[in-house]
Amino acid sequence: METRYSVRQAAEMVGVKSYVLRYWEDELELRIGRNELGHRCYTGYDIQLFLNIKELKNRGLQLRAIKDLLPKIALAAPGSAESKVKLLDGEQEAGTAPKSEASREDIDLDDPDREDDEKILEFQLILERLITQELQMKNEEEERCRSLDAAIRRQQMARKEAAAAGEKKSKKRNKVHSGTGR
Repeated sequence: METRYSVRQAAEMVGVKSYVLRYWEDELELRIGRNELGHRCYTGYDIQLFLNIKELKNRGLQLRAIKDLLPKIALAAPGSAESKVKLLDGEQEAGTAPKSEASREDIDLDDPDREDDEKILEFQLILERLITQELQMKNEEEERCRSLDAAIRRQQMARKEAAAAGEKKSKKRNKVHSGTGR
């Protein structure tokens, strides 16, 4: 039987407050298992998913963007039924990053878990690519906003200058008319 964790235990493993886990669960519409008393029971997969969510949040993604990424993450996530990748016991503690691309050479070719390790590495690469794409889109959107803001400010400045020039011209005209009309 798979190990189950309470909200408190899961929060400690992920490194956030328990209300944050519940908030993420609600906002991201995650299906977390419950025990016979109705209390949340987190699995190793749930913990890994929350660690991934935390990492995405630390990299600047909003929950709305993470929600869009969740189906992609879940398909490749360690421990998910679809991926057939198991969480590494003993090799990787909760909260540590998966093996990097550089450690690919360290994988023993005779090791039966080699395929699992490669899938974890592949998952990490996919996740990093998705994060990079999201950050790039966010930066492009911010740049568009900055450009639009600069254009608006230039337009406002041109209007102010035009209004000031018009006012100056009007004052000159009033001076000339008041001087001749005496």
